[in-house]
Amino acid sequence: MTAPKIFIPFLTAFLLPALIYPQAPKPKIPLEFSPDKPQLLVTAEYMTVDELTEPKTIELLKKYNVLVAPCIRAGKLDEELDRLFDIYEKQGLTIVFWPLLPREQGLYLNKKHADDFYNYLDKIYQWAEKYNHPVQAMVIDIEPPNYQKGTDRAPEEKAQGIGLGALLKALDKKSFEATKPKFMTIQEKLHHNGTIAVSTALDLSVVDLITGKTAWQDLQGGPTMAVDWDYISFMHFGSNNYRFLSKLGFSWEDCRYLTYRIGQIVYEKYGDISAISVGQTLPGEGHGAVYSSAEELAKDIEVLKFAGIKHFGIYDLQGIVQSDDPESWLKAVRETQPKAPEKKSQKAENFLRTLKNTSYLLELFRL
Repeated sequence: MTAPKIFIPFLTAFLLPALIYPQAPKPKIPLEFSPDKPQLLVTAEYMTVDELTEPKTIELLKKYNVLVAPCIRAGKLDEELDRLFDIYEKQGLTIVFWPLLPREQGLYLNKKHADDFYNYLDKIYQWAEKYNHPVQAMVIDIEPPNYQKGTDRAPEEKAQGIGLGALLKALDKKSFEATKPKFMTIQEKLHHNGTIAVSTALDLSVVDLITGKTAWQDLQGGPTMAVDWDYISFMHFGSNNYRFLSKLGFSWEDCRYLTYRIGQIVYEKYGDISAISVGQTLPGEGHGAVYSSAEELAKDIEVLKFAGIKHFGIYDLQGIVQSDDPESWLKAVRETQPKAPEKKSQKAENFLRTLKNTSYLLELFRL
């Protein structure tokens, strides 16, 4: 029995897209990513495939059920990345993509380079289709542009800094609003390809959650919280914060109370889709201060857990595996129990109040 002639064009129109456009690769290891299951993600900004596939490193990641987010740089979408995927899939490990733009494009997603980032996603998904690997989740790293020179292995030795003047000059409400739909389009592309979007935000952006303003987001890259991301992770590096705040008379206890308060603010807004990225174990692009021990990290983790935070990231895997006791860093996140701060810090409360008041001053630069 033949199909009616009128049905044939309809059938062709229905099937043709499926024949032309291949479906996104299906994951061999489905990502167990749910808000109620505590996640631990560790970034790997400068590590090579050989370093990431060291047997000791793989066993450590498997033991603590770690999601690994290697930096996916332009020009590195190649057979080596395919090799990393193959090895990790065989070991039952999941890769979370962490794309960074070329240094001349400022590395990160922000107001200035939203189009560049969107276009880079096309290349990532072309690679995924070519090598038949799924992009199950992706870190969307939102920060101000950083044009410092360096290689894929490290930035320049001396930090040049972005400069407060340049940051203030970049404040502009019109461009901020114009970037919102671009950020939304980026998440739409991820969802179209079956990818979970994990956005980042620099920690001072939490001030906008207090004020209802957007100046701190504008200062720190763009409309981070204008999109309903699947997950949102605030970068709050206790080791580096202490280096800065100790100059203002803060003790470690003051800093940890501030960490607790930031965790509270984040969790009150986002609940179990929120995460905190802690560190540092590696200086990184910001040439930041690093923890002297995993015990220092554990002290930050305990107050964040007490604030309600379940999901954590650590920057960075390289610092962990190069330490004397790599396991202690992952254990600090997985096994540390929630604990209240030792005492309330008036210095921390005053600092938050100052940041809140500064919001209104920053708004003047956006007119």
